[in-house]
Amino acid sequence: MPMIRPGFLSSADRLELEACVRCQREDHGIARRANAILLLDDGESCARIAKFLYLDDDTIRGWHKTFLQDGWDALAFDGWKGGQSRMTQAQEVALCAWCAFRRIRLAVPTTSGQPFRSIRSPEDRCRIGIGF
Repeated sequence: MPMIRPGFLSSADRLELEACVRCQREDHGIARRANAILLLDDGESCARIAKFLYLDDDTIRGWHKTFLQDGWDALAFDGWKGGQSRMTQAQEVALCAWCAFRRIRLAVPTTSGQPFRSIRSPEDRCRIGIGF
């Protein structure tokens, strides 16, 4: 398989991806994709990047292809929505109590364009009916 040629990013794209990697609020998976694209642009091979990120090299090539075809917005979108909870309602209530006892903060998806918002307490999560 041919090597991906370095230097394919524009200055603006590179700045955007570097900001994404450095942003502590960014979703981990999105930051990993940005990091992989930056490393490809620096001349690293798909195999080396994949080994470092514990991924398959075809995943890295797929991210590169998506980036070239549809841009960063397409690569930054994670369409995974999760699955149906396997917990019973009693288990969810018990988990809420456990999280509340340990003061664990939770985040939930939003409709405002931001990927997640923080819920002040696990009780709020249970009160608004967001399942686990």
